[in-house]
Amino acid sequence: MNPDEYRRMRTCEEQLWWYRSLHRYLLRFVPAARDSRARALDIGCGTGGFLRHLMRNGYQVTGLDVSPLAIAELNKEPGATVGVVGDANNLPFENSSFDLVCCVDVLECEPVDPHAAVREAVRVMKPGAMGIFQMAAHQWLLSEHDRAVHSVRRFNRKQFLGLFNVPQVKVLHSSYLFFLLFPLMAVWKLLNPPAQHVDRAQAVSDVKLPNPLFNLLLQLPCALEALVLPYLCLPAGTSVFAMIRKEG
Repeated sequence: MNPDEYRRMRTCEEQLWWYRSLHRYLLRFVPAARDSRARALDIGCGTGGFLRHLMRNGYQVTGLDVSPLAIAELNKEPGATVGVVGDANNLPFENSSFDLVCCVDVLECEPVDPHAAVREAVRVMKPGAMGIFQMAAHQWLLSEHDRAVHSVRRFNRKQFLGLFNVPQVKVLHSSYLFFLLFPLMAVWKLLNPPAQHVDRAQAVSDVKLPNPLFNLLLQLPCALEALVLPYLCLPAGTSVFAMIRKEG
């Protein structure tokens, strides 16, 4: 990811409607920590936005990211966070180390092999542990923002669920996300296609805080969607997610 994108994320991830809504969706599926020793891993943690939510839910948290810049920002945080520089395709942890593993907006990134990353995530989960995975949906929605964050693939739900066809994994729930805003977001992305034949380092994402009222209005349909998400499989959206359990 371009270094400036980490700075943009750190500035916006606590307030921007998209981050707030995504975290609201995923937190509907984060199980309560069973005890004070419960460990959670956030693969591709960036500057730690989702990791902080896991810590508030009672977990001892470890964040892994390929970027030393992101981990340096994370390790400035007060509290019991541990930041590790590492590769999602080859996690530097022992088998059966974590009670919860999260992987948010990682599987679409260029250096990541989605199949290898899922296998590695399952390897470090304890038997009975939960996993929460999310990625961008629909290759035809690839945008300039994707170029800026080095995303090269977007899966539909069928392709995404194919990643979890591995031993010991049971998919508990899966759905698209951002269903109610899907038409608006799809039009925006289609009107902002990635530039052709331009150095990717020059790509700039659309991560910035909008007008406060607009920022609030965009959160409202997502908050409604989050309420029903545990009970429905939404038929369309700009992201897709799954909650899994490691059997055994």
